[in-house]
Amino acid sequence: MPITPQDIAHLRHNIHLIDYLATLGHHPVPSGKTPYHALYHSPLRKDLNPSFSVSFVDGTWFWYDFAQPDHHGDIIDFVQSYFNLEFTAAVHHLLHGDRRPSPHTTPLQAPTPQTDTERAHYARKLYHRAKANMTPAREQELRAYFDMYRLPYYAHLGAVWLPLGEHDLPYIGFPLPSPNVHFMQGISCRALRDVPKDFRRRFRGNPSPWIMRRRDAPILITESITDCLSSDVLFGPIFTLCALNGLPKPESVWPYLERLNPKIVYLALDNDRPSNDPTVKPVKKGPDLQHDLVTLLSSKGIHTMEVRVHHQAGVKDLHRLWLQQPTRISAYHLSRSGIHHPAQSLS
Repeated sequence: MPITPQDIAHLRHNIHLIDYLATLGHHPVPSGKTPYHALYHSPLRKDLNPSFSVSFVDGTWFWYDFAQPDHHGDIIDFVQSYFNLEFTAAVHHLLHGDRRPSPHTTPLQAPTPQTDTERAHYARKLYHRAKANMTPAREQELRAYFDMYRLPYYAHLGAVWLPLGEHDLPYIGFPLPSPNVHFMQGISCRALRDVPKDFRRRFRGNPSPWIMRRRDAPILITESITDCLSSDVLFGPIFTLCALNGLPKPESVWPYLERLNPKIVYLALDNDRPSNDPTVKPVKKGPDLQHDLVTLLSSKGIHTMEVRVHHQAGVKDLHRLWLQQPTRISAYHLSRSGIHHPAQSLS
C-alpha cells in the first residue's frame, strides 16, 4: 500500500520512542529516565559513556547523539540508521513491525533517483553510517591512501571508509561540498584497493563540487580533489580549495562560489582535451572548460588567473606536477607565470 502523509505524521507523533527502544533490547541507564526523557548507551555504535538522548518535544519524540552532533532525528531516522534502511522501507517497518529485520544486516541500497532532496538525504544517511562505523584500522587505511599519493591528510575533511557495491568494496568517501550536514549533497568515492577501471570511482547523492574553505583566501579551482590537495604542498595552504568533480558546466559551480564571495579565483584545470573516442559521451573539460569559467567569472566581476605551471612542465594536472617535481612553487612565481583576466565592469 502507498505511504500517506498521515502515516508519516502518525509514526512521528504517536510511537513512544522509549518503548520502541525497549522492544529492541535497549534500556535507559539507571536514573537516566523521566516520562519525557531518557539517556542510553548508543544503540548505533560502541558507547562506553552514555551519550544517546531521547526526548519528547512539541509532540514528537527525538533522539540525539552527543558524540556525533550531526547524528539525530525522529523515529523514522532512527530506524533508517539502526536497520540500514531507506526511508520508504523504514516507514513500512514501523507500520508493519511484525516483520522486523535484524539490525545492521540489511544492505543500504541506492534508491531509484527521484528528487534532489531524497538523493541528498540518502547520501547523508550513507555518510553518517560510515562515520559511525569508523575504526582505528579504517582510519589507518585512509591515511595510507593519502600517503600513497603523497598528499596531506586533514581529519576535518571528514573522509570516511565506505563499503559499496554487491561485494562491499572499500572506498574512501569525501562528503560534498563539505561534511556540514546542512549543506551536504553527495559523496565522492574512490576505491582504496586495486579494482577494475569501471569500479575505481563511485558517486552517491547529487552532483556537487568539493570545497575546503579558508577564510578570506583566494579560491583555487581544479578538476579533482587530489589536484586540490596537491596545491597545498606545491604552493602552501594559501587557497580555499574547490574541485569540480566532473561538473560539466561553469554555471553549476557558480552558486557555491557566489557564497564564498571571492575577489580573485585561480583556475588550474587539467591540461588535456576531451576524448576522441566516439563511444565516450562528450564532456567539456580541460582548456575548454577553463575558457568558459574565465568568461563566466570575469563577467561576474571577479579577477581570474589561469595557472600555467603544469602546462609549462608538460604534465596533465597539479598532482602529476607534484609527483614529478616535488618542490615548493612561490606565490610570486605562480602569479607571474599565469594568465590574468581582469574583472569586467558590472556597471
